Amino acid sequence: MSSEQQGPAQQLMDEGAGPNFAAFLLTVGGVTVLFIAIFIFAFPGTIGRFFAAAVVTVTIITLMLGMVLDLLGYFGSRASILVESEEEQTASGVPDSVSRKPNKPLPKQINFDSEIKTLQEYFDGELPSQMNSFLTEYEQLKKSTSNRKVTAGSLRAALNPVQTIVDDSEMEELVEDMGDRLFRYIKSDPVDNIVVSEYAFYQDGNQKSVEALQAEKARIRATVHNQGEGAKAEVAVQFKNTDDVPVKTAYLPVGNLVPEGRKDLDTNVYIPSLATEADVFVIRATPDTEVLTM
Repeated sequence: MSSEQQGPAQQLMDEGAGPNFAAFLLTVGGVTVLFIAIFIFAFPGTIGRFFAAAVVTVTIITLMLGMVLDLLGYFGSRASILVESEEEQTASGVPDSVSRKPNKPLPKQINFDSEIKTLQEYFDGELPSQMNSFLTEYEQLKKSTSNRKVTAGSLRAALNPVQTIVDDSEMEELVEDMGDRLFRYIKSDPVDNIVVSEYAFYQDGNQKSVEALQAEKARIRATVHNQGEGAKAEVAVQFKNTDDVPVKTAYLPVGNLVPEGRKDLDTNVYIPSLATEADVFVIRATPDTEVLTM
């Protein structure tokens, strides 16, 4: 099998395994025995025993350092890790996590499970080797908990080879849309992806317009939906007069919203006497923002 046909995990396996603690112990033991034998036979008597003791001392120190490195994770079976990574892939070449729930929630904006399956069908059930880099980066994107935008940038670059191998207009649009969604995700502020999906004002359990509630206390009920990465946000309720000029703004803390998370708000607000309408939108949360600023 050529390197172009091998998956990313197989190619890494062929490069060899990483440091191994057992091999380290074997090497230290062999060197120790060799030097002790040389000193005992070359320098009989007290001198030979002195050098042999020095070798044993150095060996003990080396073993202690080796144990510390092992505890720090320096020694490990790189090959076994890569084998596990390879075994995660199905016979069709699509990683299992594409069909499983992601390790960490991915925003729908950059969740390409459906698109990958569509491409698999387009390529008669087997994804080409040109997609190996994309699949590897996508796996990393799903597993990452921070710096996702950096990984998303690498994923977008990995789309370039895919664009060169599709010759169907529908598939070209699909791949182009994936790239556009990644670009918007990379450039956007997390708060930009949080929206107020619905809201209304109530008094005594009845829904009323802002104009009907002037100079009175009412309740606002709103649903906030995070369509992007996790972020901390607040809802701003901006009241305007008949000339569309803002007169007052209320700030309603939402707290942290996980990807695709929703939160329902139901709280009191004071409707200014000049207010005739209100805009409700999301802003970035700040530590010193009050619940209401009237």
